[in-house]
Amino acid sequence: MNKRGQFYLAAAIVIVVVIIGFAAIQNYTKKQSSSQLYDVKDELGIEGGKVLDYGTYNLDSEEDKEQLLIDFTSNYSEYAGEERNLYFVFGNSEKIYVIKYEEIASGSISINIGGITSGLETYTSGGEIESYVPEGNEVIITIDGLDYEFELKRGENFYFIISQDIEGEQHVVIS
Repeated sequence: MNKRGQFYLAAAIVIVVVIIGFAAIQNYTKKQSSSQLYDVKDELGIEGGKVLDYGTYNLDSEEDKEQLLIDFTSNYSEYAGEERNLYFVFGNSEKIYVIKYEEIASGSISINIGGITSGLETYTSGGEIESYVPEGNEVIITIDGLDYEFELKRGENFYFIISQDIEGEQHVVIS
């Protein structure tokens, strides 16, 4: 009689282990796409800061600093992957630059600096860049009716917006 009870106990343990195994595999194989977007945000924040520091300490002319940041944003837009829109704002209280790389077509995009609103053009690698003389210390970029505000601080500034459509949902990260 004891042998029969041990068999049922062993069979129950095997069934429970198989069910737990399927549940673990199911949870493990879920896509983690949105976490990749946050990794890109963290990486871009670090790399952008280092490029800005390099330009500030090693380059004398504003044109060289501007070209360094244009090259960096262009290269990074290619590195960041497809199906992402990247928007960069960099400069200081005297002059700021705005550049946009779009993989996914979006609606209206504009920039508001000190009450002056202007539309933005889409640029690809090696394209032109828009520059503005800020009236105040606030920059507002409007993308599809949503405002993203950045404060121009003393010294050099580097801000970005990354948007990506993941499984029908729009995910946006900003610096």
